[in-house]
Amino acid sequence: MRKTNEGPSPVGVLLPAAVAGLLTTLLLMLVGAIFVHRRILAEPAITPCALIFLAVGCAVAALVSAKRAPGGKFLWAMGAGILVFLVLLLVSMIPLAQPVNVVRVAVSLLCTLAASALGGFAGANMRKRKKYRHLKK
Repeated sequence: MRKTNEGPSPVGVLLPAAVAGLLTTLLLMLVGAIFVHRRILAEPAITPCALIFLAVGCAVAALVSAKRAPGGKFLWAMGAGILVFLVLLLVSMIPLAQPVNVVRVAVSLLCTLAASALGGFAGANMRKRKKYRHLKK
């Protein structure tokens, strides 16, 4: 029986990508925290490293969503990166209830957009493997 809606739903594209991006970001931040605790990473390097970790997580989310998306891969990739950014922004704002530094949020958003674009281009240009390439015709 043939489905009328072919391809994955938006939730099926964005949710696994956002989870992969969030897990990557949080894992990298955990490694950074361990480096700070062991005094391998100096205090002034914490902010740039946090931006790099955010960018890598958003790039991973964008790459995963671009690989899973049926069409318009770049828009799906940007959506996944923005979703990761918004989740991390909400999680950091709600429990702390501190004032938001607009400049830092803007810089983080720009890093997110740039990393999402790079991850989206990489995911869209990667070739998919053929499922049955081992079988000869």
